[in-house]
Amino acid sequence: MNRRDLIKNIAIISGGLFIGSNFLLTSCKRDDAGSLVLSEDLMKLLAEISDTIIPETNTVGAKSVKAAEFIGVVFQDIYSEKEQQDFIAALNLVNDKAKELEGADFAKLSAEKRVAVFNKVKDPKNSGFLSMYQMVLFAYLTSEKGMQASFRYVPVPGVQKGEIPYKKGDKMFVGLNG
Repeated sequence: MNRRDLIKNIAIISGGLFIGSNFLLTSCKRDDAGSLVLSEDLMKLLAEISDTIIPETNTVGAKSVKAAEFIGVVFQDIYSEKEQQDFIAALNLVNDKAKELEGADFAKLSAEKRVAVFNKVKDPKNSGFLSMYQMVLFAYLTSEKGMQASFRYVPVPGVQKGEIPYKKGDKMFVGLNG
């Protein structure tokens, strides 16, 4: 699956919303944020899952842009206790399925086996998985390297051009076309 299809599918799965409105409207830690913290092992697992969702190809992957570290901060500062529990349950389900099917932790599997295990476990109706997909995509697309890999990035300030030529297959513009 190519990156463009992945982003389109995730947007469809999540109903066109990347993340909950609470995250978009909150600039600092929520008062009702949960008290759970992702352990070091869960952070490593999240990094590998992120890399499975958006792998390193001819462009950087989610692991390279440190999506897991970003998600770890959001997890602590923004997610409610229930959202945290769902997220951790989804992470553990991935690892448990890897042990069941392949006899090893998810992080120790080859890239091909990770994809196979993850595809057997993923469920867009599961709020933990949906949150994981959304946050990996959001973390990737808001990172500098991820944005530059996915879009034709033109930094601001620049000159506003109302008409920009587009050929089928071109990346979408972000910023001003200078």
